[in-house]
Amino acid sequence: MHKPALAGVLVLLLACPVPGRAATTGVVFQISTTQIASWKVAMHNVHNLEATGVNGHNIEIVVLGPAIRILLKGSPVATDLTRLHASGVTIDACRATVRRAGFAPGAVLPFVRYVRSGIAEVVRREREGWAYIRP
Repeated sequence: MHKPALAGVLVLLLACPVPGRAATTGVVFQISTTQIASWKVAMHNVHNLEATGVNGHNIEIVVLGPAIRILLKGSPVATDLTRLHASGVTIDACRATVRRAGFAPGAVLPFVRYVRSGIAEVVRREREGWAYIRP
């Protein structure tokens, strides 16, 4: 087989889905730290995905553990999170963590979606074929 034909076969093979593996339909970010630098990296990554159009699908940020405090209305990245939400990014809070933290009703940013378990949400998304990022 000569080179042009071989290249065509390789392109076809790379374009075919792998049996038993779902195509990536989104990107899920897991954030469990209160370090603002890590949050900034995650938000920068999300902006890059949106700007380049590489993702073209869903972006979800799952927040659990100590990071849950960053979802409070007065957090240092509240404005950035509001912008991300406005651009279509889903921001999830682990309901179990919020409950343990004892936040007052209305303390968390209003657009935050609650999931039963943050880590279970990440696992569910990975099983659905979503790309997983933990900055």
